[in-house]
Amino acid sequence: MSQNFLAWKYNDRYFSAQFGAGMSMYQGELKHNYQFQNEFSNFSLGMEARLLSKIAVRAELVYFNIRGKDFFAEDGSYEKQRNLSFESRNFEFSIQTIFYLLEYKGDYYKRSRIDPYLFVGLGAVTVNPTTTLADSKYYLRELETEGNKYAPVTMTFPVGLGLKFRLTPFLNFITEASYRLTLSDYLDDVSTSFPEEIENTTVALLSNRKDEVALVNQNAYDNLLVPGGQRGNSKNKDGYMFLTFKFEIFIPPLNSKGMGLKKTSTR
Repeated sequence: MSQNFLAWKYNDRYFSAQFGAGMSMYQGELKHNYQFQNEFSNFSLGMEARLLSKIAVRAELVYFNIRGKDFFAEDGSYEKQRNLSFESRNFEFSIQTIFYLLEYKGDYYKRSRIDPYLFVGLGAVTVNPTTTLADSKYYLRELETEGNKYAPVTMTFPVGLGLKFRLTPFLNFITEASYRLTLSDYLDDVSTSFPEEIENTTVALLSNRKDEVALVNQNAYDNLLVPGGQRGNSKNKDGYMFLTFKFEIFIPPLNSKGMGLKKTSTR
């Protein structure tokens, strides 16, 4: 009876659920510093499965916000005169392989107090940049401000590192830093050149916003920020970073009721 009663606690657990929140930082044409956004701007849910002593897999869903603004560019620069901005609320789903630096001891409650790891993954992320004009919100992908169509979803490749801290036999606290490389240069709606002709007045105003600010770069105003002129750099794809804080809860086996007399072998 004693063994059966304790089975739920001491039988090994190879699956865990994770949830967390953290800060985001976008990297692209409209990013002019290396600072994370101050507020909590990413929220994640995940499920992890331990496969081998040092290898696990994780499925994760993240909702996050990113933004960029030429307002923060260097004074007198081309970017300052360009005067573009965006904000985007996106979803990301990915499958990640986790490589632990320490060996698993064979019983989840005997795990190391500090457990460092690296991870790589593959996933998909939505592309949904917006901006405002005269207090109205516009979805830029639909307007084709560069005269180009781009997909609402692109592939993303998460890479990162983290530390797990054991709080109780059943609970970890996680700090994690990661970068997401994508196959799109349109997370911010800026990639190629200013279109030659735009019939829609609203699209024209959102495509080239140099007249909304004071003249700070005459050459850029007259010669660069014109139809056919360079608006972005399509050679460098956009990306984003997360600094995330999570809690991880170990999940009891589905058949734990009768497992009190069976000892899981140590790997």
